[in-house]
Amino acid sequence: MVFRPTIGRLLTLALPCSALALSSLGCTAAEVPEDEPVGIYGAPIKGGYNDSVDTAVVGIYDYSVGAICSGSLLAPNMVLTARHCVSDTSEQVVCGQAKPGAAHSAKYFFVTTKPNMDSQNPNDYHKVVEVRTLPLDTASPDPLLKKEDLCGRDQAILILEGNIDPAEATPYVPRVDVELVPGEQYYAVGFGATNDNGAGAGVRRRRDDLFINCVSDGCPAYAAKRTEFIGDTGICQGDSGGPAIDMQNRVVGVTSRGNYGCDAPVYGDVFGWGQWIKDTAISAAQIGGYPAPGWAMGLSTDPAFNGPVGGTCDPAVCTSGICVNGTYCTHKCDALNVCPDKYECSEKYGVCLEVPKPVTKPKPKPTNDTETSSDAACSVANPDPTKPIPWKGGALVLGAALALTLRRRRAPR
Repeated sequence: MVFRPTIGRLLTLALPCSALALSSLGCTAAEVPEDEPVGIYGAPIKGGYNDSVDTAVVGIYDYSVGAICSGSLLAPNMVLTARHCVSDTSEQVVCGQAKPGAAHSAKYFFVTTKPNMDSQNPNDYHKVVEVRTLPLDTASPDPLLKKEDLCGRDQAILILEGNIDPAEATPYVPRVDVELVPGEQYYAVGFGATNDNGAGAGVRRRRDDLFINCVSDGCPAYAAKRTEFIGDTGICQGDSGGPAIDMQNRVVGVTSRGNYGCDAPVYGDVFGWGQWIKDTAISAAQIGGYPAPGWAMGLSTDPAFNGPVGGTCDPAVCTSGICVNGTYCTHKCDALNVCPDKYECSEKYGVCLEVPKPVTKPKPKPTNDTETSSDAACSVANPDPTKPIPWKGGALVLGAALALTLRRRRAPR
């Protein structure tokens, strides 16, 4: 049967925590009592703009319930999204009451990298073969997190049937190694609506110039769990599962829920569940038949440590933003983040430099009026042995004109 996705009934795809329906996060707990259950609709990009560039932010269609969500492509066959996007949950819930429901069958999910989800072409959608959700055991980064509570563990991963070609979408790197800090800037992308009524859903939009409000224990306990953070604004229905992305283009959060008016979004923290994401990426690589990404193996997610070495200095290609003498691209290195073949890590500069080619000193030709001394290694012309000539030309001058041009790559728009 030909797959014809239709966006009919749009579900409210986010699960609220209690007492988050605040006009601003500057309100205190006394103004909104903790024990007052306030329903929160979840997370279009309100106030954003249409986005045809960020193809690694994908649209997710659940055919079993006719609902849409958003997600992030982290590897050729691996999509990070929210757990409530893949399981049975209530449309309005309160933290402590929202239970992590059983995941829907993988056969009902379809993923697209297109900027609109209204395509009738089945080739625009990728099938899903497996749905993985966060473990419900006690091995949680948050010891206070109850296994029956969805808030704090609202993340899931879809394993695709095949690998998405890099020409279609280049996977994001998740920031699994560095925690966020309040005030840090980010941008949000998703396929959600533009208001609480669900208008405009199914189109990828982006909103820039957003800032982290609070992280983990720094957030009010009634508003966010330790494995979550509170962002800025602009997240609505259908954006659930979509990413918050830092200014180095790394995924830092998974949209979980938000306030009425599409404000005060709560994100699942990628760093908080980093080990689970890395473990799943290694497994996905085995299924897809490609090498596991470096970030899953413990390498730095900082772009300065990644990207091509030896390629052009074009900022669009040289993602590390580091160029040597305007001739070739490189990246930072250390004992863990090593250099590729034919390059070595410079102790002085901390970047990968070309291994110098061996210098062959030409042998001087002997003449009739000189006395020649030679050995197995070389011949040296010396007209007068009693007046030795100072050694010249054999020393390799290092670091005389090494210039590292640092360029900070701007986030794509």
